[in-house]
Amino acid sequence: MISLYQFPYAWQVNASPFCLKVETYCRLAGIDYRICPTPPFRAPRGKLPYIVDDGRTIADSREIVQHLEKKGGTPPGAPLSDEQRATGHLLRELCEQSLYFAMLYSRWMDDAFWPETRVEFFRTLPPGVKSLLPRVARRGVLAALKGQGLGRCPQEEVYARAAADLDALAWALERNPFAVGPQPSEYDATVYAFLVNLLRVPLATPVRHHAETHPVFAAYLARMDLVLNGSPS
Repeated sequence: MISLYQFPYAWQVNASPFCLKVETYCRLAGIDYRICPTPPFRAPRGKLPYIVDDGRTIADSREIVQHLEKKGGTPPGAPLSDEQRATGHLLRELCEQSLYFAMLYSRWMDDAFWPETRVEFFRTLPPGVKSLLPRVARRGVLAALKGQGLGRCPQEEVYARAAADLDALAWALERNPFAVGPQPSEYDATVYAFLVNLLRVPLATPVRHHAETHPVFAAYLARMDLVLNGSPS
């Protein structure tokens, strides 16, 4: 059984899309795992998730999925065609390299939603640390957003970019029951994780509001819930 090191849940969901991606992949592929909540400063690269499998530590969600796939843990949609893999790669990049930063912006940089994020993410800390660590963590996230570039954009531009990402993702999901075909694949671990974080985290951000204009997202989540749980959530 692998040990999956990730953030504690927030808002009663796995509020890190990359941690939820790995957890979802394990469930799709039938891989036994145990969750080990941990702070990111203990992680090999200073980021979560990471896993320990037979004494080997593997960091980064993409590296983890590749490792598990090589061990023979694959979702029911495998093997995939070259076209499906190309489409899946584009959807994964859209989520992880574009939409993610808008989600991060809405939680950490937008003053309308930071107070609730702060309370939820740091609720289990002892009082002395709880007054200091959120400010330090936020400063680091804002620096990362500015380094990436989105943190330097006007707020309306940030949310317009996120809306365009969501429109493209909706277009893709309207053409297949799952990310790249009739059955779930490794790419659904990413798409599901991001849509859960948009639609099941109770922050009324502009990103969430735009996601709610696409009924295909709720239908997709319901299909994935049936695969993962045997019933809708």
